[in-house]
Amino acid sequence: MAYQWLISFKQSNERKSIFLMLLFPIFLFVICLLIITLFATESAVPLSQRINEALVLNKQIFLFLGPIIVIRGLITFFFQKQIMFGFSGAKELTRKDNPEIYNIVENLCISRGLPMPKIWIIETDGLNAFATGRRTSDARVVFTKGLLETLNKREIEAVAAHELSHITNKDSMLMLITVVFIGIISVLGEVLIRVRFGGNNKDNRLQMLMVLVGLAFLLLGYLIYPLIRLAISRKREYLADAGSVELTKDNQAMISALQKIAGHSAVPSANKNIAMFFIESPSVKDEEVMGMKKKTRSSLRDTHPSIDERISVLQHF
Repeated sequence: MAYQWLISFKQSNERKSIFLMLLFPIFLFVICLLIITLFATESAVPLSQRINEALVLNKQIFLFLGPIIVIRGLITFFFQKQIMFGFSGAKELTRKDNPEIYNIVENLCISRGLPMPKIWIIETDGLNAFATGRRTSDARVVFTKGLLETLNKREIEAVAAHELSHITNKDSMLMLITVVFIGIISVLGEVLIRVRFGGNNKDNRLQMLMVLVGLAFLLLGYLIYPLIRLAISRKREYLADAGSVELTKDNQAMISALQKIAGHSAVPSANKNIAMFFIESPSVKDEEVMGMKKKTRSSLRDTHPSIDERISVLQHF
């Protein structure tokens, strides 16, 4: 029964992640269509004809945006590791440096039939980890020095299984795609509101249209899309937690690891743009040090569900 619940939970989160991803192009298409229908066609024209004309113009806009999005996406795709490791300051850890960690990760990979990823370490006392790689054969699992020194073997195994689940779920690429998409829309919005044409009425109308579309893009890029991206990130963390339990058959180890990580996950070298890739947000979260009340529930602005929420879900597995 418990295992069936875990499978149902994973399937539900996968469906929610797909739905959230679909909101990116849907919002973009609908907003462009609405603006063009209202402002790019003559008001005297019947509504059905205005919508048809707007659809044609909207198609042309998307044909223009498509190559830009693809080129930007390819650059990120091929330079993913450089982007990630440039921010994190991680260094490769060899088998000779720490054979125990290598054995833990290797045994998990053998049990799942995965190729062995490279293991890297970040020299910081914070307790954290992340994984990256566009293919399972080209993956890297990164631990902080503090995590390896503080957690016991079962807890490290649970964290490693969590990161391997991110790899098999292709979460690294998924989150990079959302970051790239948001970046492109934000830049296009700033470009469009600066477009200048001639002084005749047609040019003025076109310029007003560009400004409106640009403002809509900025609204999407700086407000709506980031919230969707954060929602996707939280869903993928739940999925990786479930994957860890599925792989280790030990929900208590993952719960214990999260309890130790809570409030001690700070990684000073981590950029906020890659916070979603970590097992817990790498920003300072020690409530006692900061004099804040412990956070028990996540908000719309969080990259991760709260530790309490994650533990509550894990207790069902």
